[in-house]
Amino acid sequence: MKGTPSKAERLAEFFQRLSEARAVSPFDEGYRLLCSTLDLVEDKMSGLPNEPERWMALDRMFPPRSDRMSSINGCDVKRFDNLKHITYIAANGAIEIRSKRRRNGAIEVHFSKAGSDGQHINDFCPKLANDNL
Repeated sequence: MKGTPSKAERLAEFFQRLSEARAVSPFDEGYRLLCSTLDLVEDKMSGLPNEPERWMALDRMFPPRSDRMSSINGCDVKRFDNLKHITYIAANGAIEIRSKRRRNGAIEVHFSKAGSDGQHINDFCPKLANDNL
């Protein structure tokens, strides 16, 4: 589709809107904020249908699916595995999106938003500071 923003441009818009949104709590509100913001950006900018079952065929980004959710042992944080990244959402509503790959040995964080109590994922679950658990 000519004139359609690139995935990188849409991702930047998603991160911008997510960062401007008010901090939320608890987990359910964080998950809802993430999903609704991504869907809004993609509905407006991608020109592609919202058909998650066709994720491999469409150049559209989709929110993390609940069937890809797991718990972090010893922390009240949920992990969503995606193809190239991991999304974490804490009980306080904090959100963090990381690459599955490290850059120069360091974890590459693409986006981080504190929960309504001001704590980020690493504050809420310190053992995530140095590892993608």
